Amino acid sequence: MLIPTPLTPLWLEVSPRGVRSLEPALFPRGKEATGDLALWVRERLAAYFAGRKPDFLDIPLDYTGLSPARIALYERVRRIPFGRVASYGALARELALSPRAVGAGMRACPFFLLVPAHRVIHADGRLGGFAGREGLKAWLLRFEGALP
Repeated sequence: MLIPTPLTPLWLEVSPRGVRSLEPALFPRGKEATGDLALWVRERLAAYFAGRKPDFLDIPLDYTGLSPARIALYERVRRIPFGRVASYGALARELALSPRAVGAGMRACPFFLLVPAHRVIHADGRLGGFAGREGLKAWLLRFEGALP
């Protein structure tokens, strides 16, 4: 399902276990997502862009094929509140990972917004990479009030 947003269209893929991926895309990438979960994700994204600050924790994610460390990282990042940030280093210490492992996990995250990788920044306030989409990261942080 291609979901229009004020930022960019998002391509949604679902499985019987939950969301398989939600990523920025200009064109469909495969079979159209349908059903109650797809509609729920679309509604929750509309609420996010309307400024209602959903946390998306009620949306199941399909972690099939991901390591336990990656799953733990994504579940921790899901709990970073709207408008707040956490550093790569702080997450690394909390999860017994390296900051590079946290960065790699965020870069490879297939759950755009549902796992708010944009809320993970450097301890000194630099935004850090965002898989080549640093402008999206800055826009989202400004939208949430985490950046001036």
